[in-house]
Amino acid sequence: MIKICGLKTKEEAQWVAEAGAELAGSVVFFPKSKRNISIETAKEVMTGLEGKVKLAAVTVEPSLEQIKEIEAAGFDYLQYHGRLEAEKLEQINIPVIKAFNVKDVSDIRTFVDNDKVVGFVFDANAPGSGVGFDYGVLDSVRPEIKEAEAKGKFVLLAGGLGPDNVREALEQTGFKGVDTSSGVENESSDGKSREKIFSFVKNARI
Repeated sequence: MIKICGLKTKEEAQWVAEAGAELAGSVVFFPKSKRNISIETAKEVMTGLEGKVKLAAVTVEPSLEQIKEIEAAGFDYLQYHGRLEAEKLEQINIPVIKAFNVKDVSDIRTFVDNDKVVGFVFDANAPGSGVGFDYGVLDSVRPEIKEAEAKGKFVLLAGGLGPDNVREALEQTGFKGVDTSSGVENESSDGKSREKIFSFVKNARI
């Protein structure tokens, strides 16, 4: 599975759909991120995906009110970073993607058996920064990753991935899915590059 994250416009969404990625993400309710957009803008992004690509609301420790807004907006998944109380997680009515930073990868054990959590993202300490991490930290959770995949959950590698290194990263880790945001952005701005999106998807498929 290939995920392109941080989409801000309908045009970027159209590029992702044309390139053939399966999953996209838009950041909501996290104003610290330069990729943060409103729920209304996210709805516009969805129209660009043309029903070909699923869209995840990417956020950090959302409140119950924010979760309900995400559900009402029509997102296919809710991807969250950080902590979320168990009772709040159980109230989410759309599939959940749990994102881990390097420092909390061991927490995957908590979610492997949770039916609400359908996928995982393993990211660097500073998600969205374009900085990678030492894949050796994943060795300690390989059994949990395999168990999650056996249960039908998807696992995505993120952190500093771009068209030039995604193939190597997949070969090195043995992962079957990847996630990128800054790796497919224009150097002169935080907007996405059509060329880089297509190159990333192509190289990941290889």
